Amino acid sequence: MKIAIIVDDLDPARRRKCFWEEKLRSWPEAHVELVSLLAKMEERRFFNIYAYDVVIFNWCVLDGALMFASDRVQAIVEFYDDHFAQFVRKGGIIIMENQPKRWRPVQRAYDILTPGQIRVMSRDTYSFGSSVLRNARLKEHPLISSLPTVIHSAYLPVPADTWFPPDSTSTKSIEELNPTKMYSGAFASWSSDWLPLLYTSDGEHPVMLVKTEGLGLWVVTTMYLASSNVHDLIEATVFGGLRHIVSVRAFHAKQRRRAWMNGVAAVLLVLVLTGVTFALLRSGLPMTTIPYGDTWVGNVAVSVMIALLVSGLTFLRQVFKRMWRTIRNY
Repeated sequence: MKIAIIVDDLDPARRRKCFWEEKLRSWPEAHVELVSLLAKMEERRFFNIYAYDVVIFNWCVLDGALMFASDRVQAIVEFYDDHFAQFVRKGGIIIMENQPKRWRPVQRAYDILTPGQIRVMSRDTYSFGSSVLRNARLKEHPLISSLPTVIHSAYLPVPADTWFPPDSTSTKSIEELNPTKMYSGAFASWSSDWLPLLYTSDGEHPVMLVKTEGLGLWVVTTMYLASSNVHDLIEATVFGGLRHIVSVRAFHAKQRRRAWMNGVAAVLLVLVLTGVTFALLRSGLPMTTIPYGDTWVGNVAVSVMIALLVSGLTFLRQVFKRMWRTIRNY
């Protein structure tokens, strides 16, 4: 299996730390190559993405940081975006680690390859966590079915300043590093093609979204997959996509059918309720005077009718909520 890791620079002294080489040594079938898109362009050499099975964007490589020429890397990826998409359609796997500026995900980094499909959370709040939760609604997804409900970081400590070349970033970035974190920031919204597999430690927002396209798979995250050092998670993400791509595509197709059926059911339910309401209004029944309405028996009858109405509306609200969650793949 040929894996390309896109990094800032091929010189370790000039790039933000890449944990992938060390972590992937556990799998002898993995042939890892570090790739600098900027170096490729300067050498006038085309990045032949089709020579690989998996392409991973290292954390921050698309964040737009001028110090590491990430703004130019963004331009390169944007120019060749059709090749990345075609690579996936032909059966390739693209994995994107977190692309943050000062540890808050940068929207533009995600828009380059998934325009209009994903929105990251506001940069106003710095949220991070050392554990993530498996989405209970999608626990049978082939990529996460073997993972525990709660996944904890297994980060192996290295000096904080080795995440960056010396004097290349602010003290604020080092202070907010929190190296044991599995994620920083999360996704606020996503189109229905994407399935949220992993969530923040409070279960409020997804940090990993996956989508099938053609024969391949997109895995987009606000996570630090390699530095988290969770063996089973790395195996599921990097190798599981290729090993189980048929079952992954079948699972996504099933979810799309389920969402479509729930959408149709929701529309039919609204039409039925509209018809029943119209018939009641035409019959004049709601306006009918209730016999003995001014007695305690009549009052009890009215109270029971109101209670039934409220209960019915509450039930319908729950039905619509479940349908909406399914439609949204939530």
